Order: sequence, then C-alpha cells, then structure tokens
Amino acid sequence: MNYNVYKTKKEASEAAYKLIKENLKENSTLGLATGSTPTDLYKAMIEDYKTSNISYENITTFNLDEYVGISYDHPESYHKFMDTNLFNHINIKRENINIPDASAKNLQKAIENYQKKLDNNTINIQILGVGSNGHIGFNEPGTPFDSGVHIIDLEDETIEANSRFFGGDINQVPKQAMTMGIKDIMRSELIILLAFGENKKDAIKKLMTNSEITTEIPCTILKNHQNVHIFVDEYADYQN
Repeated sequence: MNYNVYKTKKEASEAAYKLIKENLKENSTLGLATGSTPTDLYKAMIEDYKTSNISYENITTFNLDEYVGISYDHPESYHKFMDTNLFNHINIKRENINIPDASAKNLQKAIENYQKKLDNNTINIQILGVGSNGHIGFNEPGTPFDSGVHIIDLEDETIEANSRFFGGDINQVPKQAMTMGIKDIMRSELIILLAFGENKKDAIKKLMTNSEITTEIPCTILKNHQNVHIFVDEYADYQN
C-alpha cells in the first residue's frame, strides 16, 4: 500500500485527484464515495474540468451505496449528494451514472440489477472513505469478504457518526443502506482511500499495523489488493 500524509484535507484531496487524473482514460469507469470525506476531491475535479480540456462525456460511474427508505430528492440522499457535489458541474451523461436504487419497491430485484451492472463492468479507479469502525462502503464489521451488493443494518456507531448530516438527530438517520460488497470493491484496478480527522486515525492505524486481516475490521482486506493508495491529513495519520 502506498501511504501519503498531507497537512490538510484539501492538500491530500488535491494530491489524490492528481493520481486520478494520471490514470483517467477517456472511457474509464469510476467508483465513487459520498459523505464529507470526498468533498474536496470533487471540488478539485470540478475546478480542473472548468479550467482544462478534461471531459467526462464517456466516463461511467458507480456509487458505493445509498440509504434505504429516503427519496432521491431528500437533501441527504446520496443521489442528491452526487448531483450537488459533482454531477451537476461536469459534462457526464446521466445514463452513465449508476447509484443503488435503494428506494425501489422490490429491493431484492434492485440488488440483483446493480450486481449485474457491476459484474459487467470493471471499475478502473475506486474512491473510498473509511468509517471509524473500519467500514468501507457500508460494509460494517462482520460483513463477509466475499459479499456482493446487499442491504446492511447500520451499526449504532455509524448512525451516530452520520447524524451530523441530519441535524444531529439520530432518529432521522436511515437504519439501513444498500451497498456495493467487499468483493465488488476488491475487483477495482486502483483503490484510492481517503481519511481525514482524528476520528479516522484508529481505523488507519489498524489498517496499516494489524497483521491480521479480519472481517471485524473490514478495511484490512485492502492489504490483499495490489494497488491501494492512501491519502490522509495530519490528524488521521496513525504515526502522528
């Protein structure tokens, strides 16, 4: 694993985007994350799009996850997040955007459809965050490493962490999510893991120093991937 420490989230995100741009081809497939972690990365993507000749017209995207039970136009849905923070600002085609259909009446069918799309594509560059409990995507501790797309019950720790997006009210946070599986993440050619803030330090330390690869710390599976680049700020640096 390639480990990179920068003073700030912004600096780390800009460095991560530089790596993405170096590996981005005209028809690449990107795996995308949501939440507060990738916001500066998406800002860097938008800024470069506006000032250079980069195009997303032939880029395909797959998002990691979506909350179950909230509408797409809910301000905290990941559909809305992606439009607000990236898609509305670049020339990507709507038909090339893929996000789990977690508001479908038939969730099992939605899972099967998303899995089929993933199986028929290769994610060239996957952007990941990591939870304080080590989750990647919404693959909480205990998720089998061979998991595909599935519905997961969110742990109390994850619900509490995400309550800041819902006015601090944990009762407003969805209790389930549809997520890409660990198997799907590990099929990616290049994985870029971002971690910022003191609350991510422990997860990064376990990833970098634990000899054991365990489902109880899902991010440790990344040790088995041949091309992982980690970008952290000084607050998340396990060596600090």
